Amino acid sequence: MKKTERIQSALRGIDVDRVPFAFWTHRPDIDLDSAKLAEETALFAQRLDLDFVKSMPNGFYCVEDWGCELDFSDVARGGVGRVVRPAVSMPDDWRKLARSATSAGALARELRYLSLLVKRMGPDVPVLATVFSPMTIANKLSNGVHRAHLDSEPQAVAAGLEVITQVTCDFTRAAIAAGCAGIFFATQDATFHLFDTNTYRREAEPHDLRVLQAAREAGGWFNAIHMHGDDVLFDVLRDYPADALNWHIGETPPAIGAYRASGGTRAVLGGLQRGHITNRDLPAVFKDIQTSMDQTQGRGIIIAPACVIRHPVDEQVILEIVRKINSL
Repeated sequence: MKKTERIQSALRGIDVDRVPFAFWTHRPDIDLDSAKLAEETALFAQRLDLDFVKSMPNGFYCVEDWGCELDFSDVARGGVGRVVRPAVSMPDDWRKLARSATSAGALARELRYLSLLVKRMGPDVPVLATVFSPMTIANKLSNGVHRAHLDSEPQAVAAGLEVITQVTCDFTRAAIAAGCAGIFFATQDATFHLFDTNTYRREAEPHDLRVLQAAREAGGWFNAIHMHGDDVLFDVLRDYPADALNWHIGETPPAIGAYRASGGTRAVLGGLQRGHITNRDLPAVFKDIQTSMDQTQGRGIIIAPACVIRHPVDEQVILEIVRKINSL
């Protein structure tokens, strides 16, 4: 099977010649340079013979154009980027957000990266554009005060979310027009820590669905939902109109088998606990692989980490994991 055929078969839950897989990690030293990032992402994918490629921008490309001041110095040491001066601090700031263009600034840089990456990988390797949910972007824009603002000034936040959603849909359509097979839709706010089910459905879900609809209408055939965290609103996100679900399997419920037993039919993208990879614990990783295969019978599964593998990554460890997958 060619890679695209293998991925499409896995998404439909039918037999594959071997289980498809993918891995991804940050490249903080070059992720503001479109050409270098595209080249290094492609080389990583080719060395590991990945079945698809998830784009790996810096995690704040979606808020740069609104004026957030950012610090990425901790990423190279295994940490995360952070906003040191948010674009939104007061409730009225939400009403001041303007619809930024995808033809300039950070969004244009990211689209150039995606276009170069698609061309570099060729027609048989699907590329997914990383797209953050509007509520996740609101969190990043405000350093987390969005949740308090939703309680105190919901109409102001709603005005900001409308602009954020419009820009996110614009970016999604442009990414698929550039050749991406779909989006990796990252939700970092869909957790019980921040929202109860009803509040999330009311305040966030309509915006999420607009982005996913934009992806589908633009021709995206491989759209994945990433549920970040250990207390995710799984029962909300599981029914989103997407092709695959990615969550922290093994670290938070449900297990793959429980999802399948509940009637869940979406393809599972994941199965590997990233901590096991970072800790170079190959026996634990191999157990994750076997558990994933046992609970799916090898159908409807794309082996991948639950979340980005922390930088710096030990590529030799991943090569061992790849050998194990290929031996199944």
